[in-house]
Amino acid sequence: MLRNYLITTWRNLLRNRNYTLINLTGLTLGLGVAIVLFWIVRFEYSFDRYHRNADRLYQIRSHDKYGEANSHVPQGITKALQTQFPGVAKAVGVKGTGNTVSVKIGQQVFNATGFFYAPPALTEMIDVAWVSGSPKQSLTAPNQVVLDEETARQWFGNDALGKTLRLDNVATLTVSGIIRRVKPNSTLPIRVLVSYATLPIVQAMYKNENHWGGGDSKFHSYVLLEPGTLPTTIETGLNQLAGRHKHESDYVSYELMPLPDAHFDTDTDSFNYVIPHWMLYMLAGIGVLLLALAGINFINLATVQATQRRREISVRKVLGSSRSQLITQFFGETALLVFLAIGLGSLLATQLIQFADQLLNTQVGQSTIWNGSTVVFLLSLGMLVTLLAGSYPALVLSGFQPVHVLRGRFSVPNRGVSLRQALVVTQFVIAQVLVICMLLGIKQIRYVYQKDLGFDKQSVVTVDMPEKDNVVLRERFRQQLRQHPEIKDVAFGLTTPSSSHNWWWNTVRHRNLPNGEYTFRFQHVDTNYFQFFKIPLVAGRSWTRADTNTVAIINEKAARDLGFKTPERAIGERINLYYDKPFTIMGVVKDYHSQSLRSSIVPHVFLYTDRNFQTASIRIDPQQTTKAIAHIEQYWKALFPNAYFKPTFLDQDLRAFYDDERKLTNFLTLFAVVGIFIGCLGLFGLVSFVVTQRTKEIGVRKVLGATVAGIVALLSKDFLKLVLIAFVIASPIAYCAINQFLTDYEYKIDIEWWVFALAGLLAVGIALLTVSFQSIKAALMNPVKSLRSE
Repeated sequence: MLRNYLITTWRNLLRNRNYTLINLTGLTLGLGVAIVLFWIVRFEYSFDRYHRNADRLYQIRSHDKYGEANSHVPQGITKALQTQFPGVAKAVGVKGTGNTVSVKIGQQVFNATGFFYAPPALTEMIDVAWVSGSPKQSLTAPNQVVLDEETARQWFGNDALGKTLRLDNVATLTVSGIIRRVKPNSTLPIRVLVSYATLPIVQAMYKNENHWGGGDSKFHSYVLLEPGTLPTTIETGLNQLAGRHKHESDYVSYELMPLPDAHFDTDTDSFNYVIPHWMLYMLAGIGVLLLALAGINFINLATVQATQRRREISVRKVLGSSRSQLITQFFGETALLVFLAIGLGSLLATQLIQFADQLLNTQVGQSTIWNGSTVVFLLSLGMLVTLLAGSYPALVLSGFQPVHVLRGRFSVPNRGVSLRQALVVTQFVIAQVLVICMLLGIKQIRYVYQKDLGFDKQSVVTVDMPEKDNVVLRERFRQQLRQHPEIKDVAFGLTTPSSSHNWWWNTVRHRNLPNGEYTFRFQHVDTNYFQFFKIPLVAGRSWTRADTNTVAIINEKAARDLGFKTPERAIGERINLYYDKPFTIMGVVKDYHSQSLRSSIVPHVFLYTDRNFQTASIRIDPQQTTKAIAHIEQYWKALFPNAYFKPTFLDQDLRAFYDDERKLTNFLTLFAVVGIFIGCLGLFGLVSFVVTQRTKEIGVRKVLGATVAGIVALLSKDFLKLVLIAFVIASPIAYCAINQFLTDYEYKIDIEWWVFALAGLLAVGIALLTVSFQSIKAALMNPVKSLRSE
């Protein structure tokens, strides 16, 4: 019996090869994209869950007195966790770096990524596989460094142990161990691990282990709790300590965040990329919607085939087939098609996943995608789609009454047509929601790319400055570059006006502030900074070389926050910075956007501090980019031979603020195209059904003089009504979705009516093309043949 079912199923699929191909295409697209989304969602939720102690690992987060969450944890907290809390098995401070780290080996200079300072206990808390060395031998003494296998081969070939390297021209490190590459789904993507004892040698501020004040946001703290210890117990103790040290620190409370949750923490600095929960929910939801589109297609096309298979089914019933046997056969046909589509969809997904890292901010392409959970997912998915897509066709087809069919009295109940119409409307609702969201998403991305940020970002090349406190080398670099016409100007500062890293915040004290103090953004700039970036001065004056380090410039936002109605009134006023050191305000500059457009403009204090000029900004002739970069590199390598040269363009760097949105828009574009295509396949099925049902009517109309255009209009208008109904339903849904998305932005587009109109016209146009193909084919049919076949 099983063999007979298989043979019959295969013959039916071949006999109806057109419908089979359409069904297979829709299912393959829907399932292929769903598999890719499953891999992405599974990967993102797997972060740090592979550690054997994952359920007891936590990252410490601090909260300052203004309610802001911070990733930085003072060394005093880490020390206290190690010595004063019996429920803590291990506690470590880890210093990462987000900027360029230069490593010199012989005469070659490399850029070290995945660079961390950490004690031996870190590799005992998380799963790190040692190839050579051990935590106690390789990370205890100063000037020791451990490399992963890939980095060791890149720098030293196959013989790295015992070799030395020069770090930022301040320390010579010896390779004391080799580890296997850390998995991509790790919060700590370690490639270079330097002993924690080296950190005070490189940066003197870390010599005091009992320091409770502020510091670098890239200094994190992690704990491994003893079995049975509640994190709330540790939090209570930490907050009591914070209360006792409140005069030494701005941090007033601490919390323990499970390490796997750190991957979704978008509020603080992370060593790896982060992704918000809502994006994963959206991706999972879109995967379900695309599967629904593919299933709807199957139902539509299968019921279309009912009119062609009615005699076959009736003869089978007359010859003794039971309804249960027919249902089994139809489910078998569905299962064969679905699992064939899963096979093809898996091949498609394997190709698509290679582009996932470019389309979306993820590293899933570096992970193992084919494993047991994938097989379980595919089997479960196949059975679910078979059940959902095959139930209605199987029940309808097996329920035909053979007497009515063989006497030529067969007709499909009106409720069936209504269901198919409802399914097509559902398809186009989904597709049009995706299209509208895609168009508005692209519009928002263009808006943030093109908005005037309040400073000139065009044709600016930036490089991080080594030896940032060496005034002589810095000025020599400036003068050498200015000799060339390809270089228009040079300025130095802590960062560029808008940067994704190196944000410095500090307390400003003034009588007009709430409670007398508040946190402002600090920016260190040279005398040419405002002129270079074309940031206008609205009151007072800028620096000259004769000014001391007791004067400051603020922006308009800071002037307003300080209680001055006009910028002019702020001139000459004193504010206290750096533990009540007085500074005189000598100028106010126009507001500009220093962070992404998700945020409002923040108050700034600008200071002239030579030792903190960490970035060189160089404006070049855009027509002479290659020559300009060559000149910069030439002088850079001559002045800083031990530093890695890594130029970036400011406008491209600013686009990194919106990587998540840009990549999500790319995905939405892909989904919208797939959704429209699958929707058109479903519409094609419904048109085919109606044409089959109305063959005799079309023939009679042609005999009575109906034109081809009239028949096409007759067949098309009902389907266009469905698309328009779908548009009416989709518009408010899309509006709510995109409005929710835009709430994260302080500066955003207006949701304009023409975007919805464009999406509706696009849907109507595509639907009209799909309907017209079948309608014209039916209208051109010979009426004699139509009436005879009927």
